[in-house]
Amino acid sequence: MKNVRKTLILAAITGTLVTMPGAGIAHADVEGLDPNVAPGFDPNLPAPDAPPADAPPVEPAAFDPNLPAPDAPPVDAPPADAPPAPEPAGFDPNLPAPATPPVDQVPAPAPKAYSVNWDAIAQCESGGNWGISTGNGYSGGLQFTPSTWHANGGSGSAAGASREEQIRVAENVLRSQGIGAWPVCGRRG
Repeated sequence: MKNVRKTLILAAITGTLVTMPGAGIAHADVEGLDPNVAPGFDPNLPAPDAPPADAPPVEPAAFDPNLPAPDAPPVDAPPADAPPAPEPAGFDPNLPAPATPPVDQVPAPAPKAYSVNWDAIAQCESGGNWGISTGNGYSGGLQFTPSTWHANGGSGSAAGASREEQIRVAENVLRSQGIGAWPVCGRRG
């Protein structure tokens, strides 16, 4: 409510200042200048004489915005500095598409090769204690949550698993989530 009040007061002050020009404000209007009259016209001078009746009529300029300029190249002409058009590629829309290779011949994307020092990550995560269970929801040397542990092939509790089993599960986590699964200690491995 305080901001609304300040805004309304500011708007009222600004509106008042805008609508009340002071005596010291200069105006851009020049006395006697009519913006609707062509420049060079002086209303105090007599009008120019009309052309004599026997004078040939003045033809308006033959300009049509829909026509190209007389010296312009034709619209369908290629630019002068354009390279020649490429030869047709030999595509025939009537031919069938080439056969796709069988699924078993399609190479799988190459997995990211990580070289991870799991002992360094465990040292950072748990002080190197592979059997730790601190009660904060994380357990084992690499500090797994129970859901991550089971989703990646772990059985039982990470704290009760061997170092080798924890590393096997950690490699599954690494393949699915990347090293970012250990946001702080992952960069030490």
